[in-house]
Order: sequence, then C-alpha cells, then structure tokens
Amino acid sequence: MYQLELHDLEKRIAKLINLIEVFKFGYVTNHRHKPQYKTAVHTFVESEYNAFNDLNLRHMSLFHYNYYVFLSEQIDNPIDELTVGNTTKHIDTIQHRLLRIHQQLLYFL
Repeated sequence: MYQLELHDLEKRIAKLINLIEVFKFGYVTNHRHKPQYKTAVHTFVESEYNAFNDLNLRHMSLFHYNYYVFLSEQIDNPIDELTVGNTTKHIDTIQHRLLRIHQQLLYFL
C-alpha cells in the first residue's frame, strides 16, 4: 500500500512538472495560450493542495510533506510574470525544487 501511495505521488509531481514546463514554453515563446497554461498550473496546484489538506496526505511520508510544503508556497506565491529575464529564472528555480523532490522519490522507488 505504501509503494502505491509513493507511485501516485510520483505521478502527481511529474504532471505538475509537465504543466510548469508547458507554461514556461508559453512564456518564452509568447504563445497565445499562455494565460491558459498559467491557469492550468494554478488550478492543478490548488486541487493538489486541497487534496492534501482533505486527506492529510502530508503525514504519509517525508516526500509527501516536502511536496505539500512546495504546494503551500505556490499557493502563497503563485507563478507570475515578472520582468523579462527574471520570470524564466523564477520558473527554473521552481522547477529545480520540484525536480529535487521528484528525483529523491525516484531514487527511493
């Protein structure tokens, strides 16, 4: 059962990484669907945060807790467009934090 929860967490993190990457692509290329990509990221973060709060998943493991802390920080400070060069760096920083959690989880699995 515990392995199943960790695999589920891995899928959730991978999906968020992909959504952030799509938003970064939309930002860098100034794609016409950039607001939709941004909304998709925010919606997913909010739904994940609510799921973790409702089910107390943050108490499952350290991986769950780290992901929950990441989500709560994204709720407090959502991904927004900053100045030209800083937005890409900000998105990269967010991705690296999430990738670190993902890599640690994959190493454990």
